Amino acid sequence: MAKKKLQGQVAIITGAGRGIGAAAAERLAAGGARLVLNARTEEEVEAVAARLRQQGALALAVPGDISDPDVVEEVVETALDQFNRVDILINNAAIIWPIEEVAETDPDEWTYNIMVNLVAPFMLTRNVLPLMLEQGYGRILSISSGAAQRPIVGASAYCAAKAGLDMFTRVLALEVAGTGVTVNSLHPGVVDTAMQEDIRSVDTAGTRLDTSYFHELYERGALRPPSETAQLIYWLVGPWSRDRNGEIFSADDDAWVQQVCHDIE
Repeated sequence: MAKKKLQGQVAIITGAGRGIGAAAAERLAAGGARLVLNARTEEEVEAVAARLRQQGALALAVPGDISDPDVVEEVVETALDQFNRVDILINNAAIIWPIEEVAETDPDEWTYNIMVNLVAPFMLTRNVLPLMLEQGYGRILSISSGAAQRPIVGASAYCAAKAGLDMFTRVLALEVAGTGVTVNSLHPGVVDTAMQEDIRSVDTAGTRLDTSYFHELYERGALRPPSETAQLIYWLVGPWSRDRNGEIFSADDDAWVQQVCHDIE
């Protein structure tokens, strides 16, 4: 019981049907958190919630497209109806498409990427923030990307959204300073997820796109497992991060990762 640092807390996790989101759900459940899980694919998120319930956790699935304001409201209302509070929000849901040069990109696909990767985190945050401020406690964590700082040919929407997400984190952190609510972002590095499969599937022939870096990492077995990212997330939403606000954390920061391992062990 002493290791359950999130005992009694309620966490919302988006993109929780697989990959980083599912791994984070499992780690937070082991830490004692009660969970409200969202993902677009109903079968996947229901399966994650069911597996966690079999392990003794309290986990609810709310399937739906998080770019839809009605789904955002349903997710938050489910947490309040069932648990009467929200302590942790993990904005994890993300999409990589479209991967095309701007001149060839469909405007609707580009806009949808911004909606999922940037607008949805804003909408969720806007919904839970008054609750957290009233409680005098909250942890808001957005899973961002190194693409926020490094331009990638063909990924204009993804790069722009993640850059916006990091700046949103910094601005909101200033607004909530001293309230007991903290806001941070995490760059998890290149993780072995379905998104990486999507990147490797792109036909780059006849374009300026270059996905060779991602293929090389995969072939060398250098992709990070989602469970490693889940440990970093656990630290960032747990008591260890109480004095950290408005920061962009990176899985490539070896000193910090070692601190996480030391603290959690």
